[in-house]
Amino acid sequence: MSLTIEPLQPDSAGQAQSQTQLQAHGLPLTVPAELDERGNPFEVWVVQRSFALLAPVCRLGLGAALLFLCVADPAYHLLELWSPAVPLRYLVAWHAAIALLFTACLLAARRVQTHRARLRTLQAFFYTAALLFVWFGVISWLATGDLSIVAIAQLLLATVFTLPGTFRRWIYGIQVLATGVMLAWLDSSGKFLGQMHFANLLVIASVAYVIDGHMLKNARALFSQQCQIERERQRADAVLYNALPLDIAEELKTHQRVKAQSYPTMTILFADIVGFTAFAATRAPDEVLSILNELFSRMDALIDTQEVEKIKTIGDAYMAVSKDNPAALARLALCMQKVVAQYNLEQGYQFSLRIGMHCGPTIAGVIGQKRFLYDVWSDAVNLASRMESTGVPGHIQTSETIFAQLHPRFKFEERGLVDIKGKGLLRTYYLLGQQAAQPA
Repeated sequence: MSLTIEPLQPDSAGQAQSQTQLQAHGLPLTVPAELDERGNPFEVWVVQRSFALLAPVCRLGLGAALLFLCVADPAYHLLELWSPAVPLRYLVAWHAAIALLFTACLLAARRVQTHRARLRTLQAFFYTAALLFVWFGVISWLATGDLSIVAIAQLLLATVFTLPGTFRRWIYGIQVLATGVMLAWLDSSGKFLGQMHFANLLVIASVAYVIDGHMLKNARALFSQQCQIERERQRADAVLYNALPLDIAEELKTHQRVKAQSYPTMTILFADIVGFTAFAATRAPDEVLSILNELFSRMDALIDTQEVEKIKTIGDAYMAVSKDNPAALARLALCMQKVVAQYNLEQGYQFSLRIGMHCGPTIAGVIGQKRFLYDVWSDAVNLASRMESTGVPGHIQTSETIFAQLHPRFKFEERGLVDIKGKGLLRTYYLLGQQAAQPA
């Protein structure tokens, strides 16, 4: 059974945009991110899990081996507790060999970075461990007539580690066969074969084989479940990133709340489709929605090309801000006019935008606990809205503050004094375009 993960398919242009934002900021779209040479993510995942357990197991094993080398083996020698049937140096050599294996695996665990290297390291560990436990089985049986440590080691490896494929299951059989051949040759008493101890080894190997297969099956089920959870998380993230700016969405996910932030020089833009309310009154709802969706989707695409953020749409009005780059918002306003002009040419309409811009201190944050809305408040926002409402169709009206920040990089035309509600007479300007770069 081979399990692969399909990338999350966008249900709409907004969801596709959100996925682009997730990828652009290094957020995962599938698990795991690395594939093996056959493109199987499950194999990568299961090898990563087993490799993560290798170092803890080796640390425990190394500690036990060193304890035997430094304490138990000298005690066997001094107290003459070891069986004379097998020289003690064979046991000491085995403890030294297993300690070297654990040390080598610990060093490899720090250096190995790729899937292929992890898999090769695990395979080498299992092959070497199998050979060493054949050696230990021979020593243990000839000295004590007991093979319980070998059985425990087989079952421990089967339950702790999981690897794709069947190569480990072959190891169980080969290990039993090699142990049986060696003991049949070296056991002069004949008890190993005469009392059916070889059959016991076969039973243990069969149990390890079954456990190994069961653990692999469970790993596939767990991987499939985690993939499903990841897909659902991606869908939830797509909705969240589509509704909120990236940094705000991350803060909301991490802390379940968003602190209000103040911006001393935020630039605010309001754009309104002139006469669209009257136009919509004579059209079918589906047609009105389709037109607005097409226009605003094209404007949303412009957002990704500039250092600006969309705040919201209100009916046929569009609001965007730039926290510290008024020039980017000015370029957005100019591009929005071109988008509407291009749409008019394609569809035969005569829509025009009335755009207003202002710059000043603001407060931004998320409102409510349901249907989160990221919004911006301040007198500067009100003045930007007044710039739009008192503007002229087809023009971008800006405050004197915007003019002071962008001139002479952008071309302006002074409109003169305009009566702004709550402010009185204010000098305003029309943004005409960006100045051509001067040749060096």
